[in-house]
Amino acid sequence: MLSYRTLDESTDKLFEETLQKGKGDLKMERMDIDIGLQLLTRFEGLKNYNSLFVHKVIGLRGITGSFIILLVEKHVTIVEQRKKARQQSEVEEMEPIMIFQLPQDIGRAFIRKETMADKFADLFTKVDIDFPEYPNFSKNYYVMGEKPDRIKHYLPKRIIESLEKVEDLSIEINGDRGLLRTGKNLTEDDLSLLINVGHKMAE
Repeated sequence: MLSYRTLDESTDKLFEETLQKGKGDLKMERMDIDIGLQLLTRFEGLKNYNSLFVHKVIGLRGITGSFIILLVEKHVTIVEQRKKARQQSEVEEMEPIMIFQLPQDIGRAFIRKETMADKFADLFTKVDIDFPEYPNFSKNYYVMGEKPDRIKHYLPKRIIESLEKVEDLSIEINGDRGLLRTGKNLTEDDLSLLINVGHKMAE
């Protein structure tokens, strides 16, 4: 479920101050919440939450491109097995998310941190898409998609170069749009990281 509700003051201040500090020479435009809601419906990775609330939608434009930063509130129910019974708890997090445009439609694709299980499975399945010219990226990230040739050809090099230096981001791509996230609660460092990656793509 996607919807909107009021943002608390301390979170608002953290987001705004970090945004102003990190945007540098990027041109900023505040966008309607409905645009953010519509963009998020394209992606599967956020559909497992009980509810999502979109608080901010900010467009940032550089010399060669643009990207959008969203502040999303996520609610999910965690079920834990205790000795005598199962216990449910509600987890709420604020997460900054970046959405970007690709030059070509590359179908559906997923990029995430590669685990030892992924490395072992790939010995048999050969699903992981490698980029020989970017060995650190290929070592750290598991890339899979329905159109491997288009992914290798059209995945923006600036994204790969940014992720070579960061080991724990995930990207979901649907057509010519991508969603990049840390999966973590809002911090100044995580929001700054997203803005820096977007800045590199848009410079």
